[in-house]
Amino acid sequence: MKFYLSSKDIPALSESSFQERNEKVYRAQQKLTVPEKLILSILKLILLIPPFLFIARQDWGNTLISLAICSLAFMLVFKPVSFAFIERHL
Repeated sequence: MKFYLSSKDIPALSESSFQERNEKVYRAQQKLTVPEKLILSILKLILLIPPFLFIARQDWGNTLISLAICSLAFMLVFKPVSFAFIERHL
């Protein structure tokens, strides 16, 4: 299983324009199986819990750091896993 950081890196989408890639990715997301959707949802939940915990505690310094880390994790963890699942449905 190869991990892609951008939809441009996926061989099936590399020649498409930005809008065409987004449409194809959207259609492929609609074809994901229930376990794949569940894995992606749980991964998103794991990434979003820390900032909300810090917001609930009103710990603003840690909230900003947590948001930055979650943004990076979203781009470096969630997107590649999502593209790996989507690649099978293109």
